[in-house]
Amino acid sequence: MTIPVPTVDFVRWADDQAYRRRMVQELDDSLRDTGMFLITGHGVPSELTASLRSLGRGFFRLPGERKARYAVRRPYDNGWRGLGLLAASAAGGGGGVPDLHEAFHAGPTHRTGDAEFDDLYYPRNRWPSEIPGLETTMTAYTGHMVRVAFQVLAMLATVLGIPEGFFTMRAQRATWTQNVNWYPSLGTVGAVREGQMRVGPHSDFGTLSLLDRQPGVGGLEVWSERHGWGRPGYDPRSLAVVLGDLMNLWTDGRWRALRHRVLPPSSLAPDEELVSLVFFFEADPDAVVTPLPPPVGGGSGHGPVVAGESILRKVGITLDRSRQVPAS
Repeated sequence: MTIPVPTVDFVRWADDQAYRRRMVQELDDSLRDTGMFLITGHGVPSELTASLRSLGRGFFRLPGERKARYAVRRPYDNGWRGLGLLAASAAGGGGGVPDLHEAFHAGPTHRTGDAEFDDLYYPRNRWPSEIPGLETTMTAYTGHMVRVAFQVLAMLATVLGIPEGFFTMRAQRATWTQNVNWYPSLGTVGAVREGQMRVGPHSDFGTLSLLDRQPGVGGLEVWSERHGWGRPGYDPRSLAVVLGDLMNLWTDGRWRALRHRVLPPSSLAPDEELVSLVFFFEADPDAVVTPLPPPVGGGSGHGPVVAGESILRKVGITLDRSRQVPAS
């Protein structure tokens, strides 16, 4: 089944008021049902995206002992995460079998002057010397992702009828993670265990994610309240916008955090291997996310959270609440 999700053209959104009014309703309806839509006209150079995907593949082809030099060392960290070291469906304490993908993570280089705070929320990047150009290419790509994320947040504020800068003013030194995810072929991973997927069912932790994906037999599926599980529409020119848990909380349940999964490698396409570029955008780590009241918010009764603490808690890190965070 194909799950219908709207596509928004950034250029028309900026220039055509009638188009904007029409899309406001389409977006609101879709975000109440799935938590996802597509954007075109985003200005991310296709050759930059292709270069990052190619360099990522080059890294994943390295021998395991070489990749291990750049391995993550704790739950919220940057670097390489090997095959079977994550179970997305287990987030929050549930069960889950290991996911069938590898990932390379990079993040921002913000510094507040508080070394302990910065080490916690802005972990250092680990750039592989074996892949020249990866750091430069990913830095250029994430520059575009931050720009697009800010544009999307302003768009979402407009849909809600609140000031355009409501979300962006709370994301001036936001935490974020850029993933290059490699989904190896069935021939590479061998047997697939019962219930095992490339990425198990989950919702993202942050405010929103920007996804550049490759379609495949073992590709993305999303949950719709009206239709159940199915494949969302695909446009190679587009980025997918995926709402996360923080946006669900901020809108007090009006909008869903997208429930999604990536199917396992299939015997129907035993040589299929895919690379997805996923940009997870959160908020300033010390921002207090307070649910919007009705009629803007959905009235689900969520309580406020500190953005960074909520992210760390979901990856299994509990903070000393007596610790003071730097002033914004």
